[in-house]
Amino acid sequence: MKCSIGLFILFIALLFNSSTVVAQITIDADPRLEENIAKKASKQIGGYRIQICFDSDKSIIDEARNRFISMYPKIDTYVTFEAPNFNLMVGDFRTLIDAEKIQEEIAGKFTVVIIHKTQINLPRID
Repeated sequence: MKCSIGLFILFIALLFNSSTVVAQITIDADPRLEENIAKKASKQIGGYRIQICFDSDKSIIDEARNRFISMYPKIDTYVTFEAPNFNLMVGDFRTLIDAEKIQEEIAGKFTVVIIHKTQINLPRID
């Protein structure tokens, strides 16, 4: 009799170990949590851009942009409009030192060369 009880216990133990348990979990989270996650996933950080031109004539901005791109093809350019002028900003510099290096190289080649602290896109890896 001891043998059959031992086999029965062994059979039950194997039965419970081999079965798959399926469960569904519902998480009720604070909506601010998702907002914080979205902010962290943003592709913008604090950094610096250099303003190299501003004018009410878009063709002058386009000319300056093309000239800059020919000099620095891997540095992104950004054109914004703040009435009554278009502004040409260049670069996504994480540090002021990086922005100052380019500022020194292009000084005198463009109308203005002013560093602005702003939100930038994550810098390019290439």
